[in-house]
This record gives sequence, structure tokens and C-alpha cells, in this order.
Amino acid sequence: MTQRGSAPFDPLAAVTLPALDTPLAMIMAERIAQSGPITFAEWMDACLYDPEHGYYRRGRPTVGRDGDFLTSPEVHPLFGASVAHVISELWSGEPLTVVEVGPGSGAMAESILRHIHATAADLAAELSYALVEPDPSAAEQTRARLSHAHDARLLQFYSDITEIPSADLVVANELLDALPVHRLVARAGAWREIYVDYSRALGFRDCELHVSDASLLDPLMGVEASERQIAEVSPVRAEIVEALARAVCDGGLLLLFDYGYERARLYASWRRDGTLMTFRKHVPGDDPYVSPGETDITCHVDINQVREAADAAGLTALPTRSQAEWLHDLGAAVLPAVADAGADKSRYLAARRAAETLADPAGLGRVAVMAFVRGDTPPLSGWRGHA
Repeated sequence: MTQRGSAPFDPLAAVTLPALDTPLAMIMAERIAQSGPITFAEWMDACLYDPEHGYYRRGRPTVGRDGDFLTSPEVHPLFGASVAHVISELWSGEPLTVVEVGPGSGAMAESILRHIHATAADLAAELSYALVEPDPSAAEQTRARLSHAHDARLLQFYSDITEIPSADLVVANELLDALPVHRLVARAGAWREIYVDYSRALGFRDCELHVSDASLLDPLMGVEASERQIAEVSPVRAEIVEALARAVCDGGLLLLFDYGYERARLYASWRRDGTLMTFRKHVPGDDPYVSPGETDITCHVDINQVREAADAAGLTALPTRSQAEWLHDLGAAVLPAVADAGADKSRYLAARRAAETLADPAGLGRVAVMAFVRGDTPPLSGWRGHA
């Protein structure tokens, strides 16, 4: 018998109500219920960088085969060795400092140090290597991985980019595409901003409201958007690039690897859905509201914005290359014939497969290689025409 005044049981609601399936989901639902919709940048910042429950702050693997996605340094040490070659070209015989920002699993640092110690003992003796990792747990794991490195006392760890020393090379791989973005949508010739709302019936969802800051529209000046086209913009990205650029010493290099496009292509009218993607257990997706705090969220980088920020810090841009082009120019994308390799056959074949993967124009090979110098540097073989 139904209790007086109660609603009848609704079995459909029982099986269709959205679940708050992570600790961060419950926190964000309460936050939105109390304060109203938030910008997508606030949502993405919490999902990735919440001190306790953020994707990059949980102390769990994010990259590599045990994580959710694979980046170039995890594919093979060949990638780090290629960066090490750039370091050797920068070296003038004096002490040299490298700063890596967002080291992830530590794979790039490990392969860079191993290659330098094995092939350039004089450089290794003058090298200081610093890593910027805000998450204490991830920093400790990276420290343990690199503990076998030659003279590990020269390794330094920092928790914030404001702390890093002046460096001959500042390098970051897939850092910028993980910074929070605002999402905008074209409506009747004007831009509206996509906020994040929440209800018990529908869960987390898009909510279109006014643009939170007029400066968000600056990168979109002159863009002829199609109706309902989505664009992502990230003011914080320019701040990060400028901070990294200011750490580059005279004769030094800022080297950034990331998925990105020139502005005209990034915001082309045919790119109706923007570039937002999610990754979980190596499965790509496009719903940023699934398992918040346990799913990676990424957006492609505005290369023009990166160039403008580096220029504001006094750096000069080298030609932006695809990773495939850069590796080919270095000579890292084509290995010699098996008969001429002079190496264990299984190791050689693994390296050749890795070279093909790293330079695949449909995959990692399309990563943009963005480089900026301060003052005069030696010729760098990855950039044709740079003297």
C-alpha cells in the first residue's frame, strides 16, 4: 500500500538518474548547486588539478601503458635521444642547464640523461637537469625512476614554474594541451560561452550564458564561424608560455611539443565541434562530464597564441615543424638497413617500429614542434634554414 502523500515508485528514474561516480563529481555537484553554473575553464581546472581529486594530482599513472594515454617519450627512448641531440648542439663547453616542465612518467628525462651520459661524457659532466612537477607523489615516483642516473645529485625538482632557474633549454611535451580552456559557441553571428550546470535529473551538462570576459574573444577576431561552431580559448596558456620563455637564458631555447594548429585552421568554420577530447584507459572520447577527476581532458593549442606569448618575453620563433618533419631533419626517423645496424636484431626492429610511430603523420608525427630562441644560438639541425 502506498504511503499517504508519497509519490509512486518510478522504476525508469531509478535506472536513468545520472550517477555521481567519483569523489570530485560529488564535490562539483555541490559547488554548482550552491553557487550556480561555472565556466568550463573552472570545470577543467578542477577535473585536472584539484589538489586531492584532480586527474594530475591523484598520484596515479596518467601516461604510459599503465595510464590512460601514450606520449612520444613513452613510445621509445629514441624521442628523448633526439632532444638530447639538440642539447648537444646548444652546448658551448660551459655548464648547461635543462628544465623539463611536466615530466609525466620521467621517460623523457631518463632517455635524455642516458643518451648524454653514453655519448657525450664531457657534456654530462657540465649538465644540470631540473624537473617541474607540482604533484608531490608524481615527483617522488619520477625521482625514484631517475635515481640510477649518473650523478643524480645534479637533478633538481621544483613544484612551480615561478621557481625554475635560468636555463639553456626549457622543454615541455604535451603540457599546453592540458591547460584549462573556456568553450565558446557561435549563435546568430555572436559568441556565447558554454558553462557547466548540474541537476539531479540530468547530471552535469552544457549551459550557454554570457561571455565571462570580453578578452576571451580576442583570438576570435575576424573568425567567420558557422552557426553552433564551438571554439576553445585558454588565456592561462599564454601566461604559462611567457613564464617559461622568461626562464630561457641568452643563447638558449624554448622547445614545446604539443598538438595544435595555426589560428586560421584551429578556428576554421568546418571545425564545428572544436578540438576537445578525453582519454581514459587509452580510449578516446568527447564527453568531459564522464568520471570527473579520473578522465583526462585535452584541447589543441593555438600556435599563434604560443608564438605571441614567447615574443612578448623576448624570444624569436623558429619555423614550427611537425614532429615528423623535425625527426626527419634530425635523421631520427629513418634507421639504417638491418644488415648495417650493428645491433641486436630484436632491439633494432623495435626501434624502427618506434621511429615509424613517432613520425606517423596521422598520429604522433602531427604533433607541432614549437621552438623559440633568445639571441644567437648554434645551427640546430631540426630546423632547416636556421643559422
